[in-house]
Amino acid sequence: MNCKPNTDGISSFENLLANIILRVFVWVVAFIICFGNIFVICLRSCIASENQHHTMAIKSLCCADCLMGVYLLFIGAFDIKYCGEYNRHAQIWMESLSCQLIGSLAMLSTEVSVMMLTYMTLEKYLCIVFPFQHYRAGRKQTLCSLTLIWLLGFIIAVIPFWDKQTFGNFYGRNGVCFPLHSDQTEKPGARCYSTAIFLGESRGHIHIC
Repeated sequence: MNCKPNTDGISSFENLLANIILRVFVWVVAFIICFGNIFVICLRSCIASENQHHTMAIKSLCCADCLMGVYLLFIGAFDIKYCGEYNRHAQIWMESLSCQLIGSLAMLSTEVSVMMLTYMTLEKYLCIVFPFQHYRAGRKQTLCSLTLIWLLGFIIAVIPFWDKQTFGNFYGRNGVCFPLHSDQTEKPGARCYSTAIFLGESRGHIHIC
């Protein structure tokens, strides 16, 4: 007998978020993320900067991080919606379009943030290591790089929608719709994709460090 929701350390039979700590902190963290990043965007827009290209990258990074705050707000809202009776709606929720969309939003935020930090780190590295060379990106190059990062992040996020036979319910394997969670029911294609994304993120973090 296969009962839903499966125990994943986050959801319980009664609630999407299993305990009061998770339910409180999902809202606290979401508001901090959204407010903090919007504040930085507004501040950077109001204060003139000598390096406008770096400011563009920071604003773009803030937008990506803000999407994670939006994702957490949605998780908090659906936790309230299903409060006390999550087990009755778990299967429908995890297979719903809402879960798929907010899961892809989290994926987009994560991937763009990592790629953006990697880009900014490499740019600074080149400027420091080769101070007398012309490695500083111009406005056009910066715009192209940021656009490419967002486009690549979007493609990574939507690929699981293209082939249900290969990926299955990629974003709906747990209550919080976060895709990088492997289990025995995961299709081989989805497992390989998750592994590739995880390794890519790990490599990005190594470059940042």
